[in-house]
Amino acid sequence: MRLTVLGSGAACAGDGGNCSGYLVEDRGVRILLDCGHGVASTLISHVPPDTIDHIFISHMHADHFIDLLPLRFAVTKDLNGLPQPAGRLHLPPGGVRSLERVLDAVCFPPDFFSTVWNVTEYQPGDIQQLDREICARMAGGVHYIPGWAIRIDGSASLTYTGDTAPCDDIRDLATGSDLLLAEATLDEPEGGPVRGHLTAHQAAELAASAGVKSLMLTHFWYDADRDAAAAEARRWLETEVLVATDGAVVEL
Repeated sequence: MRLTVLGSGAACAGDGGNCSGYLVEDRGVRILLDCGHGVASTLISHVPPDTIDHIFISHMHADHFIDLLPLRFAVTKDLNGLPQPAGRLHLPPGGVRSLERVLDAVCFPPDFFSTVWNVTEYQPGDIQQLDREICARMAGGVHYIPGWAIRIDGSASLTYTGDTAPCDDIRDLATGSDLLLAEATLDEPEGGPVRGHLTAHQAAELAASAGVKSLMLTHFWYDADRDAAAAEARRWLETEVLVATDGAVVEL
């Protein structure tokens, strides 16, 4: 299994970087996890866009899905779409309606995505069989809107938190993963009843409690000190700590 970081930034990545986007390749299957600002143009420099078998969107915040629009045009410029779907677009519950509103706002036809990808919504507890030996599972997180973590099991195992505050369900989903790809958006923990993100320390705690083999921190603001985030995570975690940067490749 190979992970390529296409985008590692939060809603404003800075320094020419991209927002959330991760390409997972395993046994000939290509999976895109999220598709935020800038991801589409970076993706097509790595692989032909019509060879993506599965696209999973963790939640319907723009920095995680908005580049589906240019990615669709990268697959085909024809508004009529393709004779056969190029792959599957897996949206969170309510994601179809959210995309319909976006398409209406930008004056694109309502079938703009469905004429290129087989569009479905996943549900809590779903196990998606992506290939004979590759599957995906989802678990709900704690975010300002409904958000989901995604685990891919194949020749190795990778769990992507999406955007979330500390969450037992995501810990359970990630248990034993070879790599936990965890957001580390915050410098300080959120106070009060509304929470939605992790610090590097909290990401390390999640990794330790899930017993993962390695942790990669991601989803950084434009002014984040990524080295400091890594150092903080290493204070609390004995296993390997990596820091996502756009273009990084990890072999699992």
